[in-house]
Amino acid sequence: MMTDLTMYGALKEAVNKAPHDLALYYQGKRISFKSLLKRVDMTADVLYHRLGVRENDVIVIAQPNIPETIVLFYAINKIGATSNLIHPFTPFNQVKQIMDKTNTKYAFLFEQRIAKEVKQYREIADRIYVTRIEDDLPLLSKFIYHNFMNFRIRRKLGKMPKHFKFDGFKYTYQLKPTGKDVPVAKVDNKRCSVLLHSGSTTGKPKTICLSDYAFNYIAQYSYSFMALKPEQMRGNKMLSVLPSFHGFGLCMTMHAPLANSFSSILVPKFKPKMVVKAMNDTKLTCMCGVPTIYEKLLNEPSFVKSKNLKYLRCCFCGGDSMPSDLEERFNKAMSDGGSICRLFQGYGLTEAIAVNCVNTFDANRKGSLGKAMPEATFKVVDEKGNEVPRGELGEIIFKSGAIMLGYYQDEEGTKNCIKDGYLYTGDLGYMDKDDFIFFKQRKKRVVKVSGVAVFPSEVEQLIESMPEVSACAAIRIPDAKLQHSLKVFVVAKVVDETAMKEKILDTCRKYLIRWSVPTEIEFRDELPLTMLGKVNFRLLQEEEDKKRGLL
Repeated sequence: MMTDLTMYGALKEAVNKAPHDLALYYQGKRISFKSLLKRVDMTADVLYHRLGVRENDVIVIAQPNIPETIVLFYAINKIGATSNLIHPFTPFNQVKQIMDKTNTKYAFLFEQRIAKEVKQYREIADRIYVTRIEDDLPLLSKFIYHNFMNFRIRRKLGKMPKHFKFDGFKYTYQLKPTGKDVPVAKVDNKRCSVLLHSGSTTGKPKTICLSDYAFNYIAQYSYSFMALKPEQMRGNKMLSVLPSFHGFGLCMTMHAPLANSFSSILVPKFKPKMVVKAMNDTKLTCMCGVPTIYEKLLNEPSFVKSKNLKYLRCCFCGGDSMPSDLEERFNKAMSDGGSICRLFQGYGLTEAIAVNCVNTFDANRKGSLGKAMPEATFKVVDEKGNEVPRGELGEIIFKSGAIMLGYYQDEEGTKNCIKDGYLYTGDLGYMDKDDFIFFKQRKKRVVKVSGVAVFPSEVEQLIESMPEVSACAAIRIPDAKLQHSLKVFVVAKVVDETAMKEKILDTCRKYLIRWSVPTEIEFRDELPLTMLGKVNFRLLQEEEDKKRGLL
């Protein structure tokens, strides 16, 4: 059973089954399972013997989808340390705050991240190791990228860093293994192996503790998503374009494929033509993505006309609600291209890593989130926790092996979220007589911007901390490019709204991840309040939706 292993152990088992098969494809470079494991072991050597990383130490990984990300992830797991995955574009202030909160020992950040705020990062340079996105590129691509990157650095800093490096920072490629043995961590299903960051079931930012068991549970049953037998998994190829800091991307497009001896096709930044190139080079068989990814692929002529569509078997959509017509349009494009592939919607939360129910070839129903995966149980309950009749609206709750250990240093939050082994999702929906689950709306205030969870409360708190602002409220608005974005309503103490708007945006860009930066700002004399004196977010949302003709 895969759940009896660590994630490193699951990878090692996969290597034993298919040592010479393709494990990773990255921009034209191919890495076999045997070569991947060798790199993981060498990196674990460096972490343990050079850097003194030990069991339960916390290590930040903030990188795009490059081989180094996966190598670090498994090397950290081999030692029994904890991978703390955060968005590679997280601003310095948030990176440092996360590192301090989780008592992070080291952080591995890629070069472009350092280039953006190099002066600030010098404050914690002793805890930073820099990775380079080009290290695994083929020779010609490496040359082109290296020179382009240095041009951008020169433009950013006004001068070229000495030896094309940032003085005062240590690069991971400069660290050499010792050749000594590294103690392999024993299986401990109560050990926190991964920290992910999400809005929790209440919409407030939380740090989520996940175990090896949880990741391996998803990987063990991923064959059921593809309607295959376990022994048929080897040789498939999964597109990995969803980011590693997201449970959906980390588990479903990285760990689950590799643990089942099939390939992870890494795309560091989503561009339709890059996906097409990867598809043509590797004969992709499956993808996972958010709705905006599939929309953009459908609008890319080279994708819908590709002769290699015929190799695609199945695609999965999650991270946000899928528009009703997207499935039909995508499936038609597949049929027209001679592919059996279909787009299936699933459902999960970061508190349970990724997909816990999903539509498949064997069981699917239009408009639903599918059925529970093997060994998972879903219910729909009322406010008292009592199960409601089929077809009746209530809160979706479920029990599975993927559920988190708990929120980091938050026992109360964990108890409020997990009751009698069930994860209370904070999402409203219903279940039909055939066990298909249907999502209706979120109870929590989380907005998915291009599939990235954005927390309105975090934006409001930042803007309200400005001395010129009396109050702020953030809501969701439609966005042609991102599907959704944020609009904020601001009660300001100053008259010059133009200057105030720029100051608010500058502050947000400095302290927030870019998807959290509002795209619209409206100034008001006051905000509507509920009978309890709280801001009436629902009314603001309804007013805005009506104004835009959405109601």
